[in-house]
Amino acid sequence: MSALKAAVIGVAHSHAGTLYRSLLSSGDVEFIGWTDTDESDKTIEKNRKVFLNSHLPYWDDADALCEAELDAAIVCADNAACIDIACRLLSRGVAVALEKPMAVGYADALRLYNTWKQTGTKLAINWPIAWFPPFNKAKELCEEGRAGQIMRVTYRSPATWGPFSQAPDGSLPGWDFMGGTWWYHADKGGGSILDYACYGTALSTWFFGHRAERAWGVKKNFVSPGTDIEDFSAMMFDFGEGIGLLEGSWSTYNCGEIPSGPIIHGTKATIVCDRYSGQVKIYESRCHQHDAPAEIIECPKEIPGFNFGANFSAHLRENAPLHPMLTPEFNLSVMAALDAGRRSAEGGTNVEK
Repeated sequence: MSALKAAVIGVAHSHAGTLYRSLLSSGDVEFIGWTDTDESDKTIEKNRKVFLNSHLPYWDDADALCEAELDAAIVCADNAACIDIACRLLSRGVAVALEKPMAVGYADALRLYNTWKQTGTKLAINWPIAWFPPFNKAKELCEEGRAGQIMRVTYRSPATWGPFSQAPDGSLPGWDFMGGTWWYHADKGGGSILDYACYGTALSTWFFGHRAERAWGVKKNFVSPGTDIEDFSAMMFDFGEGIGLLEGSWSTYNCGEIPSGPIIHGTKATIVCDRYSGQVKIYESRCHQHDAPAEIIECPKEIPGFNFGANFSAHLRENAPLHPMLTPEFNLSVMAALDAGRRSAEGGTNVEK
């Protein structure tokens, strides 16, 4: 069987290189090129190094690459630009993989969803957390009934000072650089809500298994002067039988040993995930003081063959099911909640969706 022909269209999102390497490693995909969609964005300066070092051909005409003979494309432009590109490719019969979130708002998410339904072309929205073994183990335990009826799912995004704070000491580039990137412009889909609050929204939707009914949100700009984005947000979702609680922050120092979660509070037990240690702890005692977990499950850091590239490649070639968190249906539900939470944060009211 011949290799699938693929391309990377847009590298403004820092996860573009990860998706490219993951799909390339599946072994049956031939990438014909990559392109930028907004060369003025300073994010490109950093992200394009991955592709320049890969020796993958660069196309200086993004339209030409979109119109090339392709089986699939990874689209990692800024959050706002991805939708038009993705819909264009789907309409041509080119399978599309996006990085989370599905869109900047529910209207765009619905437009993408409807294009997918109408064309029948394959579409996946990747979540890095979908491939964390402890998160999947916790989901498995919940489906087995170990937690009982889920009452609350909580998630606090890991400590960070934004997308450019990955230096060992957490230091940031100057505002002359950050201000020139799409991450710090709301009209391009920047801000902590779409970058980090989306994770807690996705996890709570996944664990409850259906769309939230109502949302409340608050947002703040603590440490990002002169920008129109939020660097902190908190949201609560009403799922009917339970609630989801989350924080998404670009303004948090290291929190020590406090796990970010997800933490699933049920009628039989509390299940605590730690993405860094790989541990899943199950607490069954009902007491105020600290008590040891009833069970500790040690999960591996990675599971061979359990990743975006293997899953998307199998989906393209064999129609194998996507991970539940990557499906368009799931992501439309996530965007309904996230968009409602964002509108609540902007208007100071609860929003039903």
